[in-house]
Amino acid sequence: MDERPTVSKGETEVLKALWRLDKGSVGEIHAEIARDRDMDYSTVQTYVRRLEAKGYLASQRIGRNKIYRSAVRKKQVIGDAIDEFLERMFDGQLLPMVRQLVDSRDVTPEEVKDLMKLVKELQREQKHDRQ
Repeated sequence: MDERPTVSKGETEVLKALWRLDKGSVGEIHAEIARDRDMDYSTVQTYVRRLEAKGYLASQRIGRNKIYRSAVRKKQVIGDAIDEFLERMFDGQLLPMVRQLVDSRDVTPEEVKDLMKLVKELQREQKHDRQ
């Protein structure tokens, strides 16, 4: 996991909006967030500044506007958040977290099928790695 500071819930919303846009100004990010929920422009601006300071966003000045884009891949941010959560809540143990997820939700037959497929893929990979 990177030594980058974790992101707050609000910062995560800003990152998700920017990932959907690929790049954008604070105004464009605000408009994207406003499609789903109410958040003040100044709040978005604050989150953008924090994310840039933490190294999650990069910016380029174009005319009077700063255009932001993610400086970190979405997959990396999600992985870091999951790793941090797993460590904090389950002492780094995967199986208790999976058990909690399965027990706390209505798992559909399609999801069970997908989980079984995933387990089989993991078994094949581990078998291949041992050879």
